[in-house]
Amino acid sequence: MNSDKNRLYFSIASFLIPFLVYLTTLAPGLYFIDTGELATVCVKLGTAHPTGYPLFTVLGSIFAKLPVGDYIYRLNLMCALQSSLTVMVFFNLVLFILTKLNLNADGKNKFTDKDGNNITSMMIAFSASMVLAFSNTFWNTSNSLEVYSLHVLFIVSVTYIFLKAGNEFVKHSGNDDLKYWLLFAFILGLSFTNHLTSIFLSVGFIYLYFAVNGFSKTSFQKILIMGIPFVLALTVYVYFFVRGDNNIIAWGNPVNWDNFYRHVSGKQFSVWMFTSTDSASKQFSHFTEIYPKEFFYIPVLIALIGMIYSFVKQRKFFIFTLLLFVFNILYAINYDIHDIDTYFLLSFVVTAIWFAIGLRFIFNKFKPNQAIIALIAVIIPLTSIYGNFKENNLSKSNFVKEYTENVFSSARQKSIIMSTQWDFWVSASFYFQYVHNFRPDVVIIDKELMRKSWYLKHLKDHYPDIYEKSKQEFEIYAVELKKFEKFTENYTKPKTEADKQNLIAIQSAFINLLNSIVNKNYLEYHFYTTLEVEDDKNEKFAKEYNRVPEGLLIRLTKSVDFDSTYVEPDFTYTKTNETDYYHTFIMNAYYLMYLKRASYLMTLNKLDTAEMYIQRVLQLRPNDKNGIGMLKRVWELRGTNK
Repeated sequence: MNSDKNRLYFSIASFLIPFLVYLTTLAPGLYFIDTGELATVCVKLGTAHPTGYPLFTVLGSIFAKLPVGDYIYRLNLMCALQSSLTVMVFFNLVLFILTKLNLNADGKNKFTDKDGNNITSMMIAFSASMVLAFSNTFWNTSNSLEVYSLHVLFIVSVTYIFLKAGNEFVKHSGNDDLKYWLLFAFILGLSFTNHLTSIFLSVGFIYLYFAVNGFSKTSFQKILIMGIPFVLALTVYVYFFVRGDNNIIAWGNPVNWDNFYRHVSGKQFSVWMFTSTDSASKQFSHFTEIYPKEFFYIPVLIALIGMIYSFVKQRKFFIFTLLLFVFNILYAINYDIHDIDTYFLLSFVVTAIWFAIGLRFIFNKFKPNQAIIALIAVIIPLTSIYGNFKENNLSKSNFVKEYTENVFSSARQKSIIMSTQWDFWVSASFYFQYVHNFRPDVVIIDKELMRKSWYLKHLKDHYPDIYEKSKQEFEIYAVELKKFEKFTENYTKPKTEADKQNLIAIQSAFINLLNSIVNKNYLEYHFYTTLEVEDDKNEKFAKEYNRVPEGLLIRLTKSVDFDSTYVEPDFTYTKTNETDYYHTFIMNAYYLMYLKRASYLMTLNKLDTAEMYIQRVLQLRPNDKNGIGMLKRVWELRGTNK
């Protein structure tokens, strides 16, 4: 009875402690990458980017109705709650491994002593759950809206139920309780409706299933039976046929079989999979760099001991966890994207399990008293909190909100903005415009999304006047785009002369469409691009227009005269010295904004205003050579020394 009570107390603590910390570090609003789009999808019950995440969307819709804060805060809160639940389930998983798991046919060599759910095992499991909770990537998924908090909850839950099923089979010599296998299959199916990287579990699970059950007719019959709840869980995907034509956002328009398959399979992202050995090598180097930092070093060393100890004590379990760890890494490193860290989450979960087993070995070896055990169990996670707190404290992070508002304020009334900055403000703009009706006069066109058929329909539905003006160009490009989507590899790796001609045809149709949008809306709209669009020399369009820096944007205009009616925007933003890709990009955008505007004003002899912008450059980067050089040039033009 005391053991059950202690387990309950530890379970509650393993939920409450991370949840309270996550509340402290929770992002107050939008964050980078997909947060804005996902929030819009949840609030409006639309369809998100592949693979769509229908279960996540429905859960998000429920949380969006909570009477606390803004929609985005409620959804961030959902992720904190899901991660905290994961930690609690993980505590019980590790406790089960330490006290009850025995996959050895002879019934020997378990990880712990005979006394079962003892307090030492609970403290080890609690320590391991806290190590996972405050590992860098896991903590990061808990602070803002993303699909990975639910994904890891499924991974841990599926692993727990799977091991219980296998353990029951061994314990009862083949008379296992089928309910565990059926529950496992159902939860696994739900996991696949949230994220297809659940496939990372496959190799390890297949190995252990047959290692425990054997290759027999009964084993395969059991798999067929498990197929029933698995397929039942997959019916969540029916959501797409119900909401796939949502008039706010319906990424992929998965209302027919072809669109459904393309969307759910994530085919559009296949161009970044298994691209080259150089890409895989780069991603593997990234993994080896972040891996020890994930847990702030010490737990990784103990995990190495745990891996060896599991090899000695339970060989099947060792192979199972090793396969999970290795297959996850080998598969994930072949995905050539920047935000790859979350794809390694399974390997981090396995590391936390190995950590617990390593701690079990150390305590068995040196037999410290309960006070020392408790002290060690607490101190190690505290080092992770200390090491990872600063990077994961998003409580004052308003970078995306500020940047998005500043982009909008850079645009004049009734403007078109073409950009590829999805991660920084385009995703957020969905939330600003479609949830809060912010700046409905601004048309936002994502240049990269224009390479997807569904997005052409999105533009037609939301901006029918713009579509109608360039209807012919849209339709010509749509024909070529359909061929591209059907035969993608023929375009990305052209082999025949026909392939090369098709590639030229779609590139030409794309540029013609971009030119048409600018030319046919010039009198009615102000047309802007962001800097990276202008920097793309391979897809230069509207070449006859002049480029004028205005705020964070570049305005395309036929005029060569200075526009005295333009009001310089007064931006508010938070300066940061963070050196990661996302914060660096935003700070560099502000820097280039000031620099380019100053350079433009100098060519028109607007020296006072130019100097104001140069001073802002030097406030951002006090020793910047470009800024210092331009300031000296302004002084020379004035004929003064300062």
